[in-house]
Amino acid sequence: MFLVRFALLSSLFYALNVSMIPLIYSFEVSVFLFLFIRFGTTFCSSLFVTKSLFSFKKIKQQRLGLWIFLLSLLFAVQSWLYVEAVKYMSVGLASVVLFTYPLLTYLIVSITKKRSLDLTTILMFLIAIAGIAAISQSDEGFYTMAIGIILALLSALSYSLILIITPKMGSLRNWEIVKFTTLIPALSFLILFLSETGFYWPQKEALLLCFISGTLFAIGMMFYHISVKKYGPVRTANIGYTEPLLVLIFGFIAYLDTITIIQGIGVIMVALASITIEKRQLIQKNSAGE
Repeated sequence: MFLVRFALLSSLFYALNVSMIPLIYSFEVSVFLFLFIRFGTTFCSSLFVTKSLFSFKKIKQQRLGLWIFLLSLLFAVQSWLYVEAVKYMSVGLASVVLFTYPLLTYLIVSITKKRSLDLTTILMFLIAIAGIAAISQSDEGFYTMAIGIILALLSALSYSLILIITPKMGSLRNWEIVKFTTLIPALSFLILFLSETGFYWPQKEALLLCFISGTLFAIGMMFYHISVKKYGPVRTANIGYTEPLLVLIFGFIAYLDTITIIQGIGVIMVALASITIEKRQLIQKNSAGE
């Protein structure tokens, strides 16, 4: 039971980080500045954890340059699309849609490995699609919600590609992967921020919130890796589904976000489909020794 706490703590800190996005937006902080601080904080945390500096020599020796570049790009795009999605829908619902990534991963792997989709898998996809359609029912307007859903789904797709490509980095430890794939996004978002508005200092409160959010993200990542190492990927992933639930709860408490009964049913449908596919996918990986 003690080990379960690492997975729960990971979900808690990730959820707290995500839930702060609307508050940060209220200070009119640039998205690129926020993402620069998030990735910069995570990169610095990885240096501390690994007790080593960034090494181009190691990348060259292990011929990881292309994979590191692709993963860095995907991490940057995934985070950017998600924070943009929050502009169009509540942070809780955006988090639920993001957690369709197990279905998308399963579909991509099945297509690339030419696996046939069984009846259960097809049913889960149909349930997820129906759930997303239910979530789109909002008083804010269909088109506004649709933009948010599309951005969140594209973010989920990016995360799926991250999961598929990460095994190519098998020669590195988890925190080394974090170190090598967060520097490029951090620098890229800094350049985008400076190109967008030029350098300026936001309000002290806004800057502090960005640093707190980035720190929460790094702490969540730390507990996640501890949980995977000690507890295993299957149950860690299963417990990880508490994250969108926590984000929904925090959104209700902090921002008075509410969801309709139809949207609530949609949330349950998406969660049911995603969790079912996640369990099957992880069990198949373990059985195959992947």
